[in-house]
Amino acid sequence: MTPNMPLDDLLAAIARNAALPDELAEATPPQVYTSPEFYELELDNIFNHEWFCVGREDEFANPGDYRTTTIGRDPVIVLRGRDGQLRAMSNICRHRMTTLLTGSGNLKGRITCPYHAWTYNLDGQLIGAAHMRDNFDKKDVCLPQFQVEIWEGWVYVSLDPEAPPLAPRLKTLSERYANYRMKEFVTLFRAEEIWDTNWKILVQNFMEGYHLFVAHAKTIEPAMPTRLANAMHGGEAYSLYEQGRIAGQNYERKSNMALVNDGLTEEEKNTAVLFSVFPCHVLSVTAERTFWLSLQPYGTDKVKVFWGADVFPGSVPEDPEARAAYAAELKAGFDVINDEDKPIIGTIVKNAKALAAEPGRLSPKERTIWYFQQYLARQVAKGR
Repeated sequence: MTPNMPLDDLLAAIARNAALPDELAEATPPQVYTSPEFYELELDNIFNHEWFCVGREDEFANPGDYRTTTIGRDPVIVLRGRDGQLRAMSNICRHRMTTLLTGSGNLKGRITCPYHAWTYNLDGQLIGAAHMRDNFDKKDVCLPQFQVEIWEGWVYVSLDPEAPPLAPRLKTLSERYANYRMKEFVTLFRAEEIWDTNWKILVQNFMEGYHLFVAHAKTIEPAMPTRLANAMHGGEAYSLYEQGRIAGQNYERKSNMALVNDGLTEEEKNTAVLFSVFPCHVLSVTAERTFWLSLQPYGTDKVKVFWGADVFPGSVPEDPEARAAYAAELKAGFDVINDEDKPIIGTIVKNAKALAAEPGRLSPKERTIWYFQQYLARQVAKGR
């Protein structure tokens, strides 16, 4: 390996890797994970243009509901306005570039900068700025607005005003899995963590069932064995695999959820659908729950993981105390799975810097990685 491979050589290596046929596919060139120059190119060509999941629509049910996030280099506010419209806008004050809001919650009033108290309406329009000259007009100042799209109940944001709509690129998923009624799922819990790995490694790890019988031998494998992992053919905007489940076996909880989604076939009831909406939203959907991650890269070796689970209505009790107990149990189950993955994918990003690091052949159960690499090669090559 050449640890400090020039960017043009690395792009050529990525193109060669993506051009390999399915039956000869290889793992990702290690410099893709470690190169600072490649990371900056990702921010320019991917994170400045693509769609990123910021949660579910029901999390923004009320006027004033908001969440802050980061997309690439840009701090972003997603909020429901008093007019009922869901918006995404810059989280940077138009005065001296201070961060306006943090975390999530409900705004009862306006958006007020903590530095000099410039104040904005929930649509981003500046309405207050003390001690300014007479020739300053507040009407000329508004927080930059970004595109928002809702697909199957998930809320996506793109910084690019010309980004093509997401839903047409995911039409196959919507049609194939219509019986799961994904848009009806409701939020159960959310969490945010920093993991010590590269965002691409985590996408690839979530989206392949080849490691279940080793890394998750005592947790996932008994309920969803690797032999039942079927890596499907994906599309330009997604990768996909279906994971068979052993009837009556759970890995994420001890208690059973009610199976009330009666539109599913018997096969669908015992199948977990896993797909990645490129670049960095990965999901597992079953009859009664979802489990998903949305990723924000923090350099080449750290990633912020915004994750959670949602449930089909009626799958868990409506009583707040009982619902909280179900949420805690399910989160604890997924915490165990995540803790099994973290040290493994942490070693990958470290070992990718080694002289002996070289990509090996992929298993058929890793076809999702092949699709992700093709996507990555297309995106980073744009404009070059």
